[in-house]
Amino acid sequence: MPDDVDEHIGARIARFRKQRGLLQQGLAMRANISKSLISKVECGQKPASAALVAACARALNVTTSDLLGQPFIEELRRDRLDDLIQPIRVGMENWDVPHDQEIPPRPISLIRVDVQRLLVQRREADYMPMARDLPAVIDELVHAIHTTAGEEQRQGYECLANAFRCIFTLSWNFGYIDLATVALDRIALAAPRADEPGLAAMHAYLRAQTILSSGRYEVGMLVIDQALRDLGGAQMRRSEDLSALRGSLHLRAAVIAGRAKDADSADARLADARGIAQASGELPSYGLTWGLPNVGVHAVAIACELGQWDQAIEISKSVRIPRDWSRSRAGHHWMDLGRAYFWANRPEKALDCLVRARRIAPQQTRYHPTVRETVLAMKRRERVRSSALAQYAEWIGI
Repeated sequence: MPDDVDEHIGARIARFRKQRGLLQQGLAMRANISKSLISKVECGQKPASAALVAACARALNVTTSDLLGQPFIEELRRDRLDDLIQPIRVGMENWDVPHDQEIPPRPISLIRVDVQRLLVQRREADYMPMARDLPAVIDELVHAIHTTAGEEQRQGYECLANAFRCIFTLSWNFGYIDLATVALDRIALAAPRADEPGLAAMHAYLRAQTILSSGRYEVGMLVIDQALRDLGGAQMRRSEDLSALRGSLHLRAAVIAGRAKDADSADARLADARGIAQASGELPSYGLTWGLPNVGVHAVAIACELGQWDQAIEISKSVRIPRDWSRSRAGHHWMDLGRAYFWANRPEKALDCLVRARRIAPQQTRYHPTVRETVLAMKRRERVRSSALAQYAEWIGI
């Protein structure tokens, strides 16, 4: 059954804490968090920040997914999305052993068209068709790299790395963190054979995302800075790719700093990214959403990481999202802003933002922990039953 309305992140922290035989003070000492904050989070008076979730997960020896309640199995089954995960798992079991197939693969140029379509679906958060097509594309690419050589084979590895990137996004957003980790390892194996420095930088960008969830912020920053140094001497096939990758890495570093509550470092990294974006303009390199609007939405997200809800709302007023922008990025922005409006005691605006996120990127929104936690908190605090909120809660499965 879907989680009970009371089973928010704080309630899960309390449940695991009691299973471990810990008092709130004991968990606070292990997680290096104040007992007062633990108490308020467990009873839903304060939001469970990503940093707090990571710290409590380490202290309780569980995964962040355990505390987030992911994956939301019943909801995935309802949408029949769980049926699409197992074929991907099977497809990920082999990438380095040649297939015994009599039918030759298509030319890499034709397979590349399919991979580019998958990357567009990834940016648009159109996950169902992407999940359906990924296993067959990976099988064909694995067959291709073992039956080609030279530039054809190099491009095959590049396509394979990008297919694994799609799997990373899909797995991460649906809460299958183990599968996302496998996809990350596959990118690391395929990227060097693709002889494409940008893929190595992309691997670092994604790796830092997984490190964020474990709370090892210093490691994440080291990974980002090493990738930036490597890009400094890289020969890119397109010079504009360098700007998009460098800027995106600085944004990831800014998020890490925000998660670590280092506002000064976060501001410095945002300034670095903003300077790059002002010089480069909007760029679609490596499927990234790069440009000044992305710097703006990251500034909003970082203010939320710091618990600066009013500031996040104020920053958002100067953010102008282009009409043709990435749906996944735009949807995430409205989720963040919805959370900010709720904790700034403006629940009507919060729901408006969540409705916009649903309209822009429904599959991403339905399965995102931020949305779930915000809606749970809104339901606990509502004094007069709202049919709009009830309908939205039913849509996400609570």
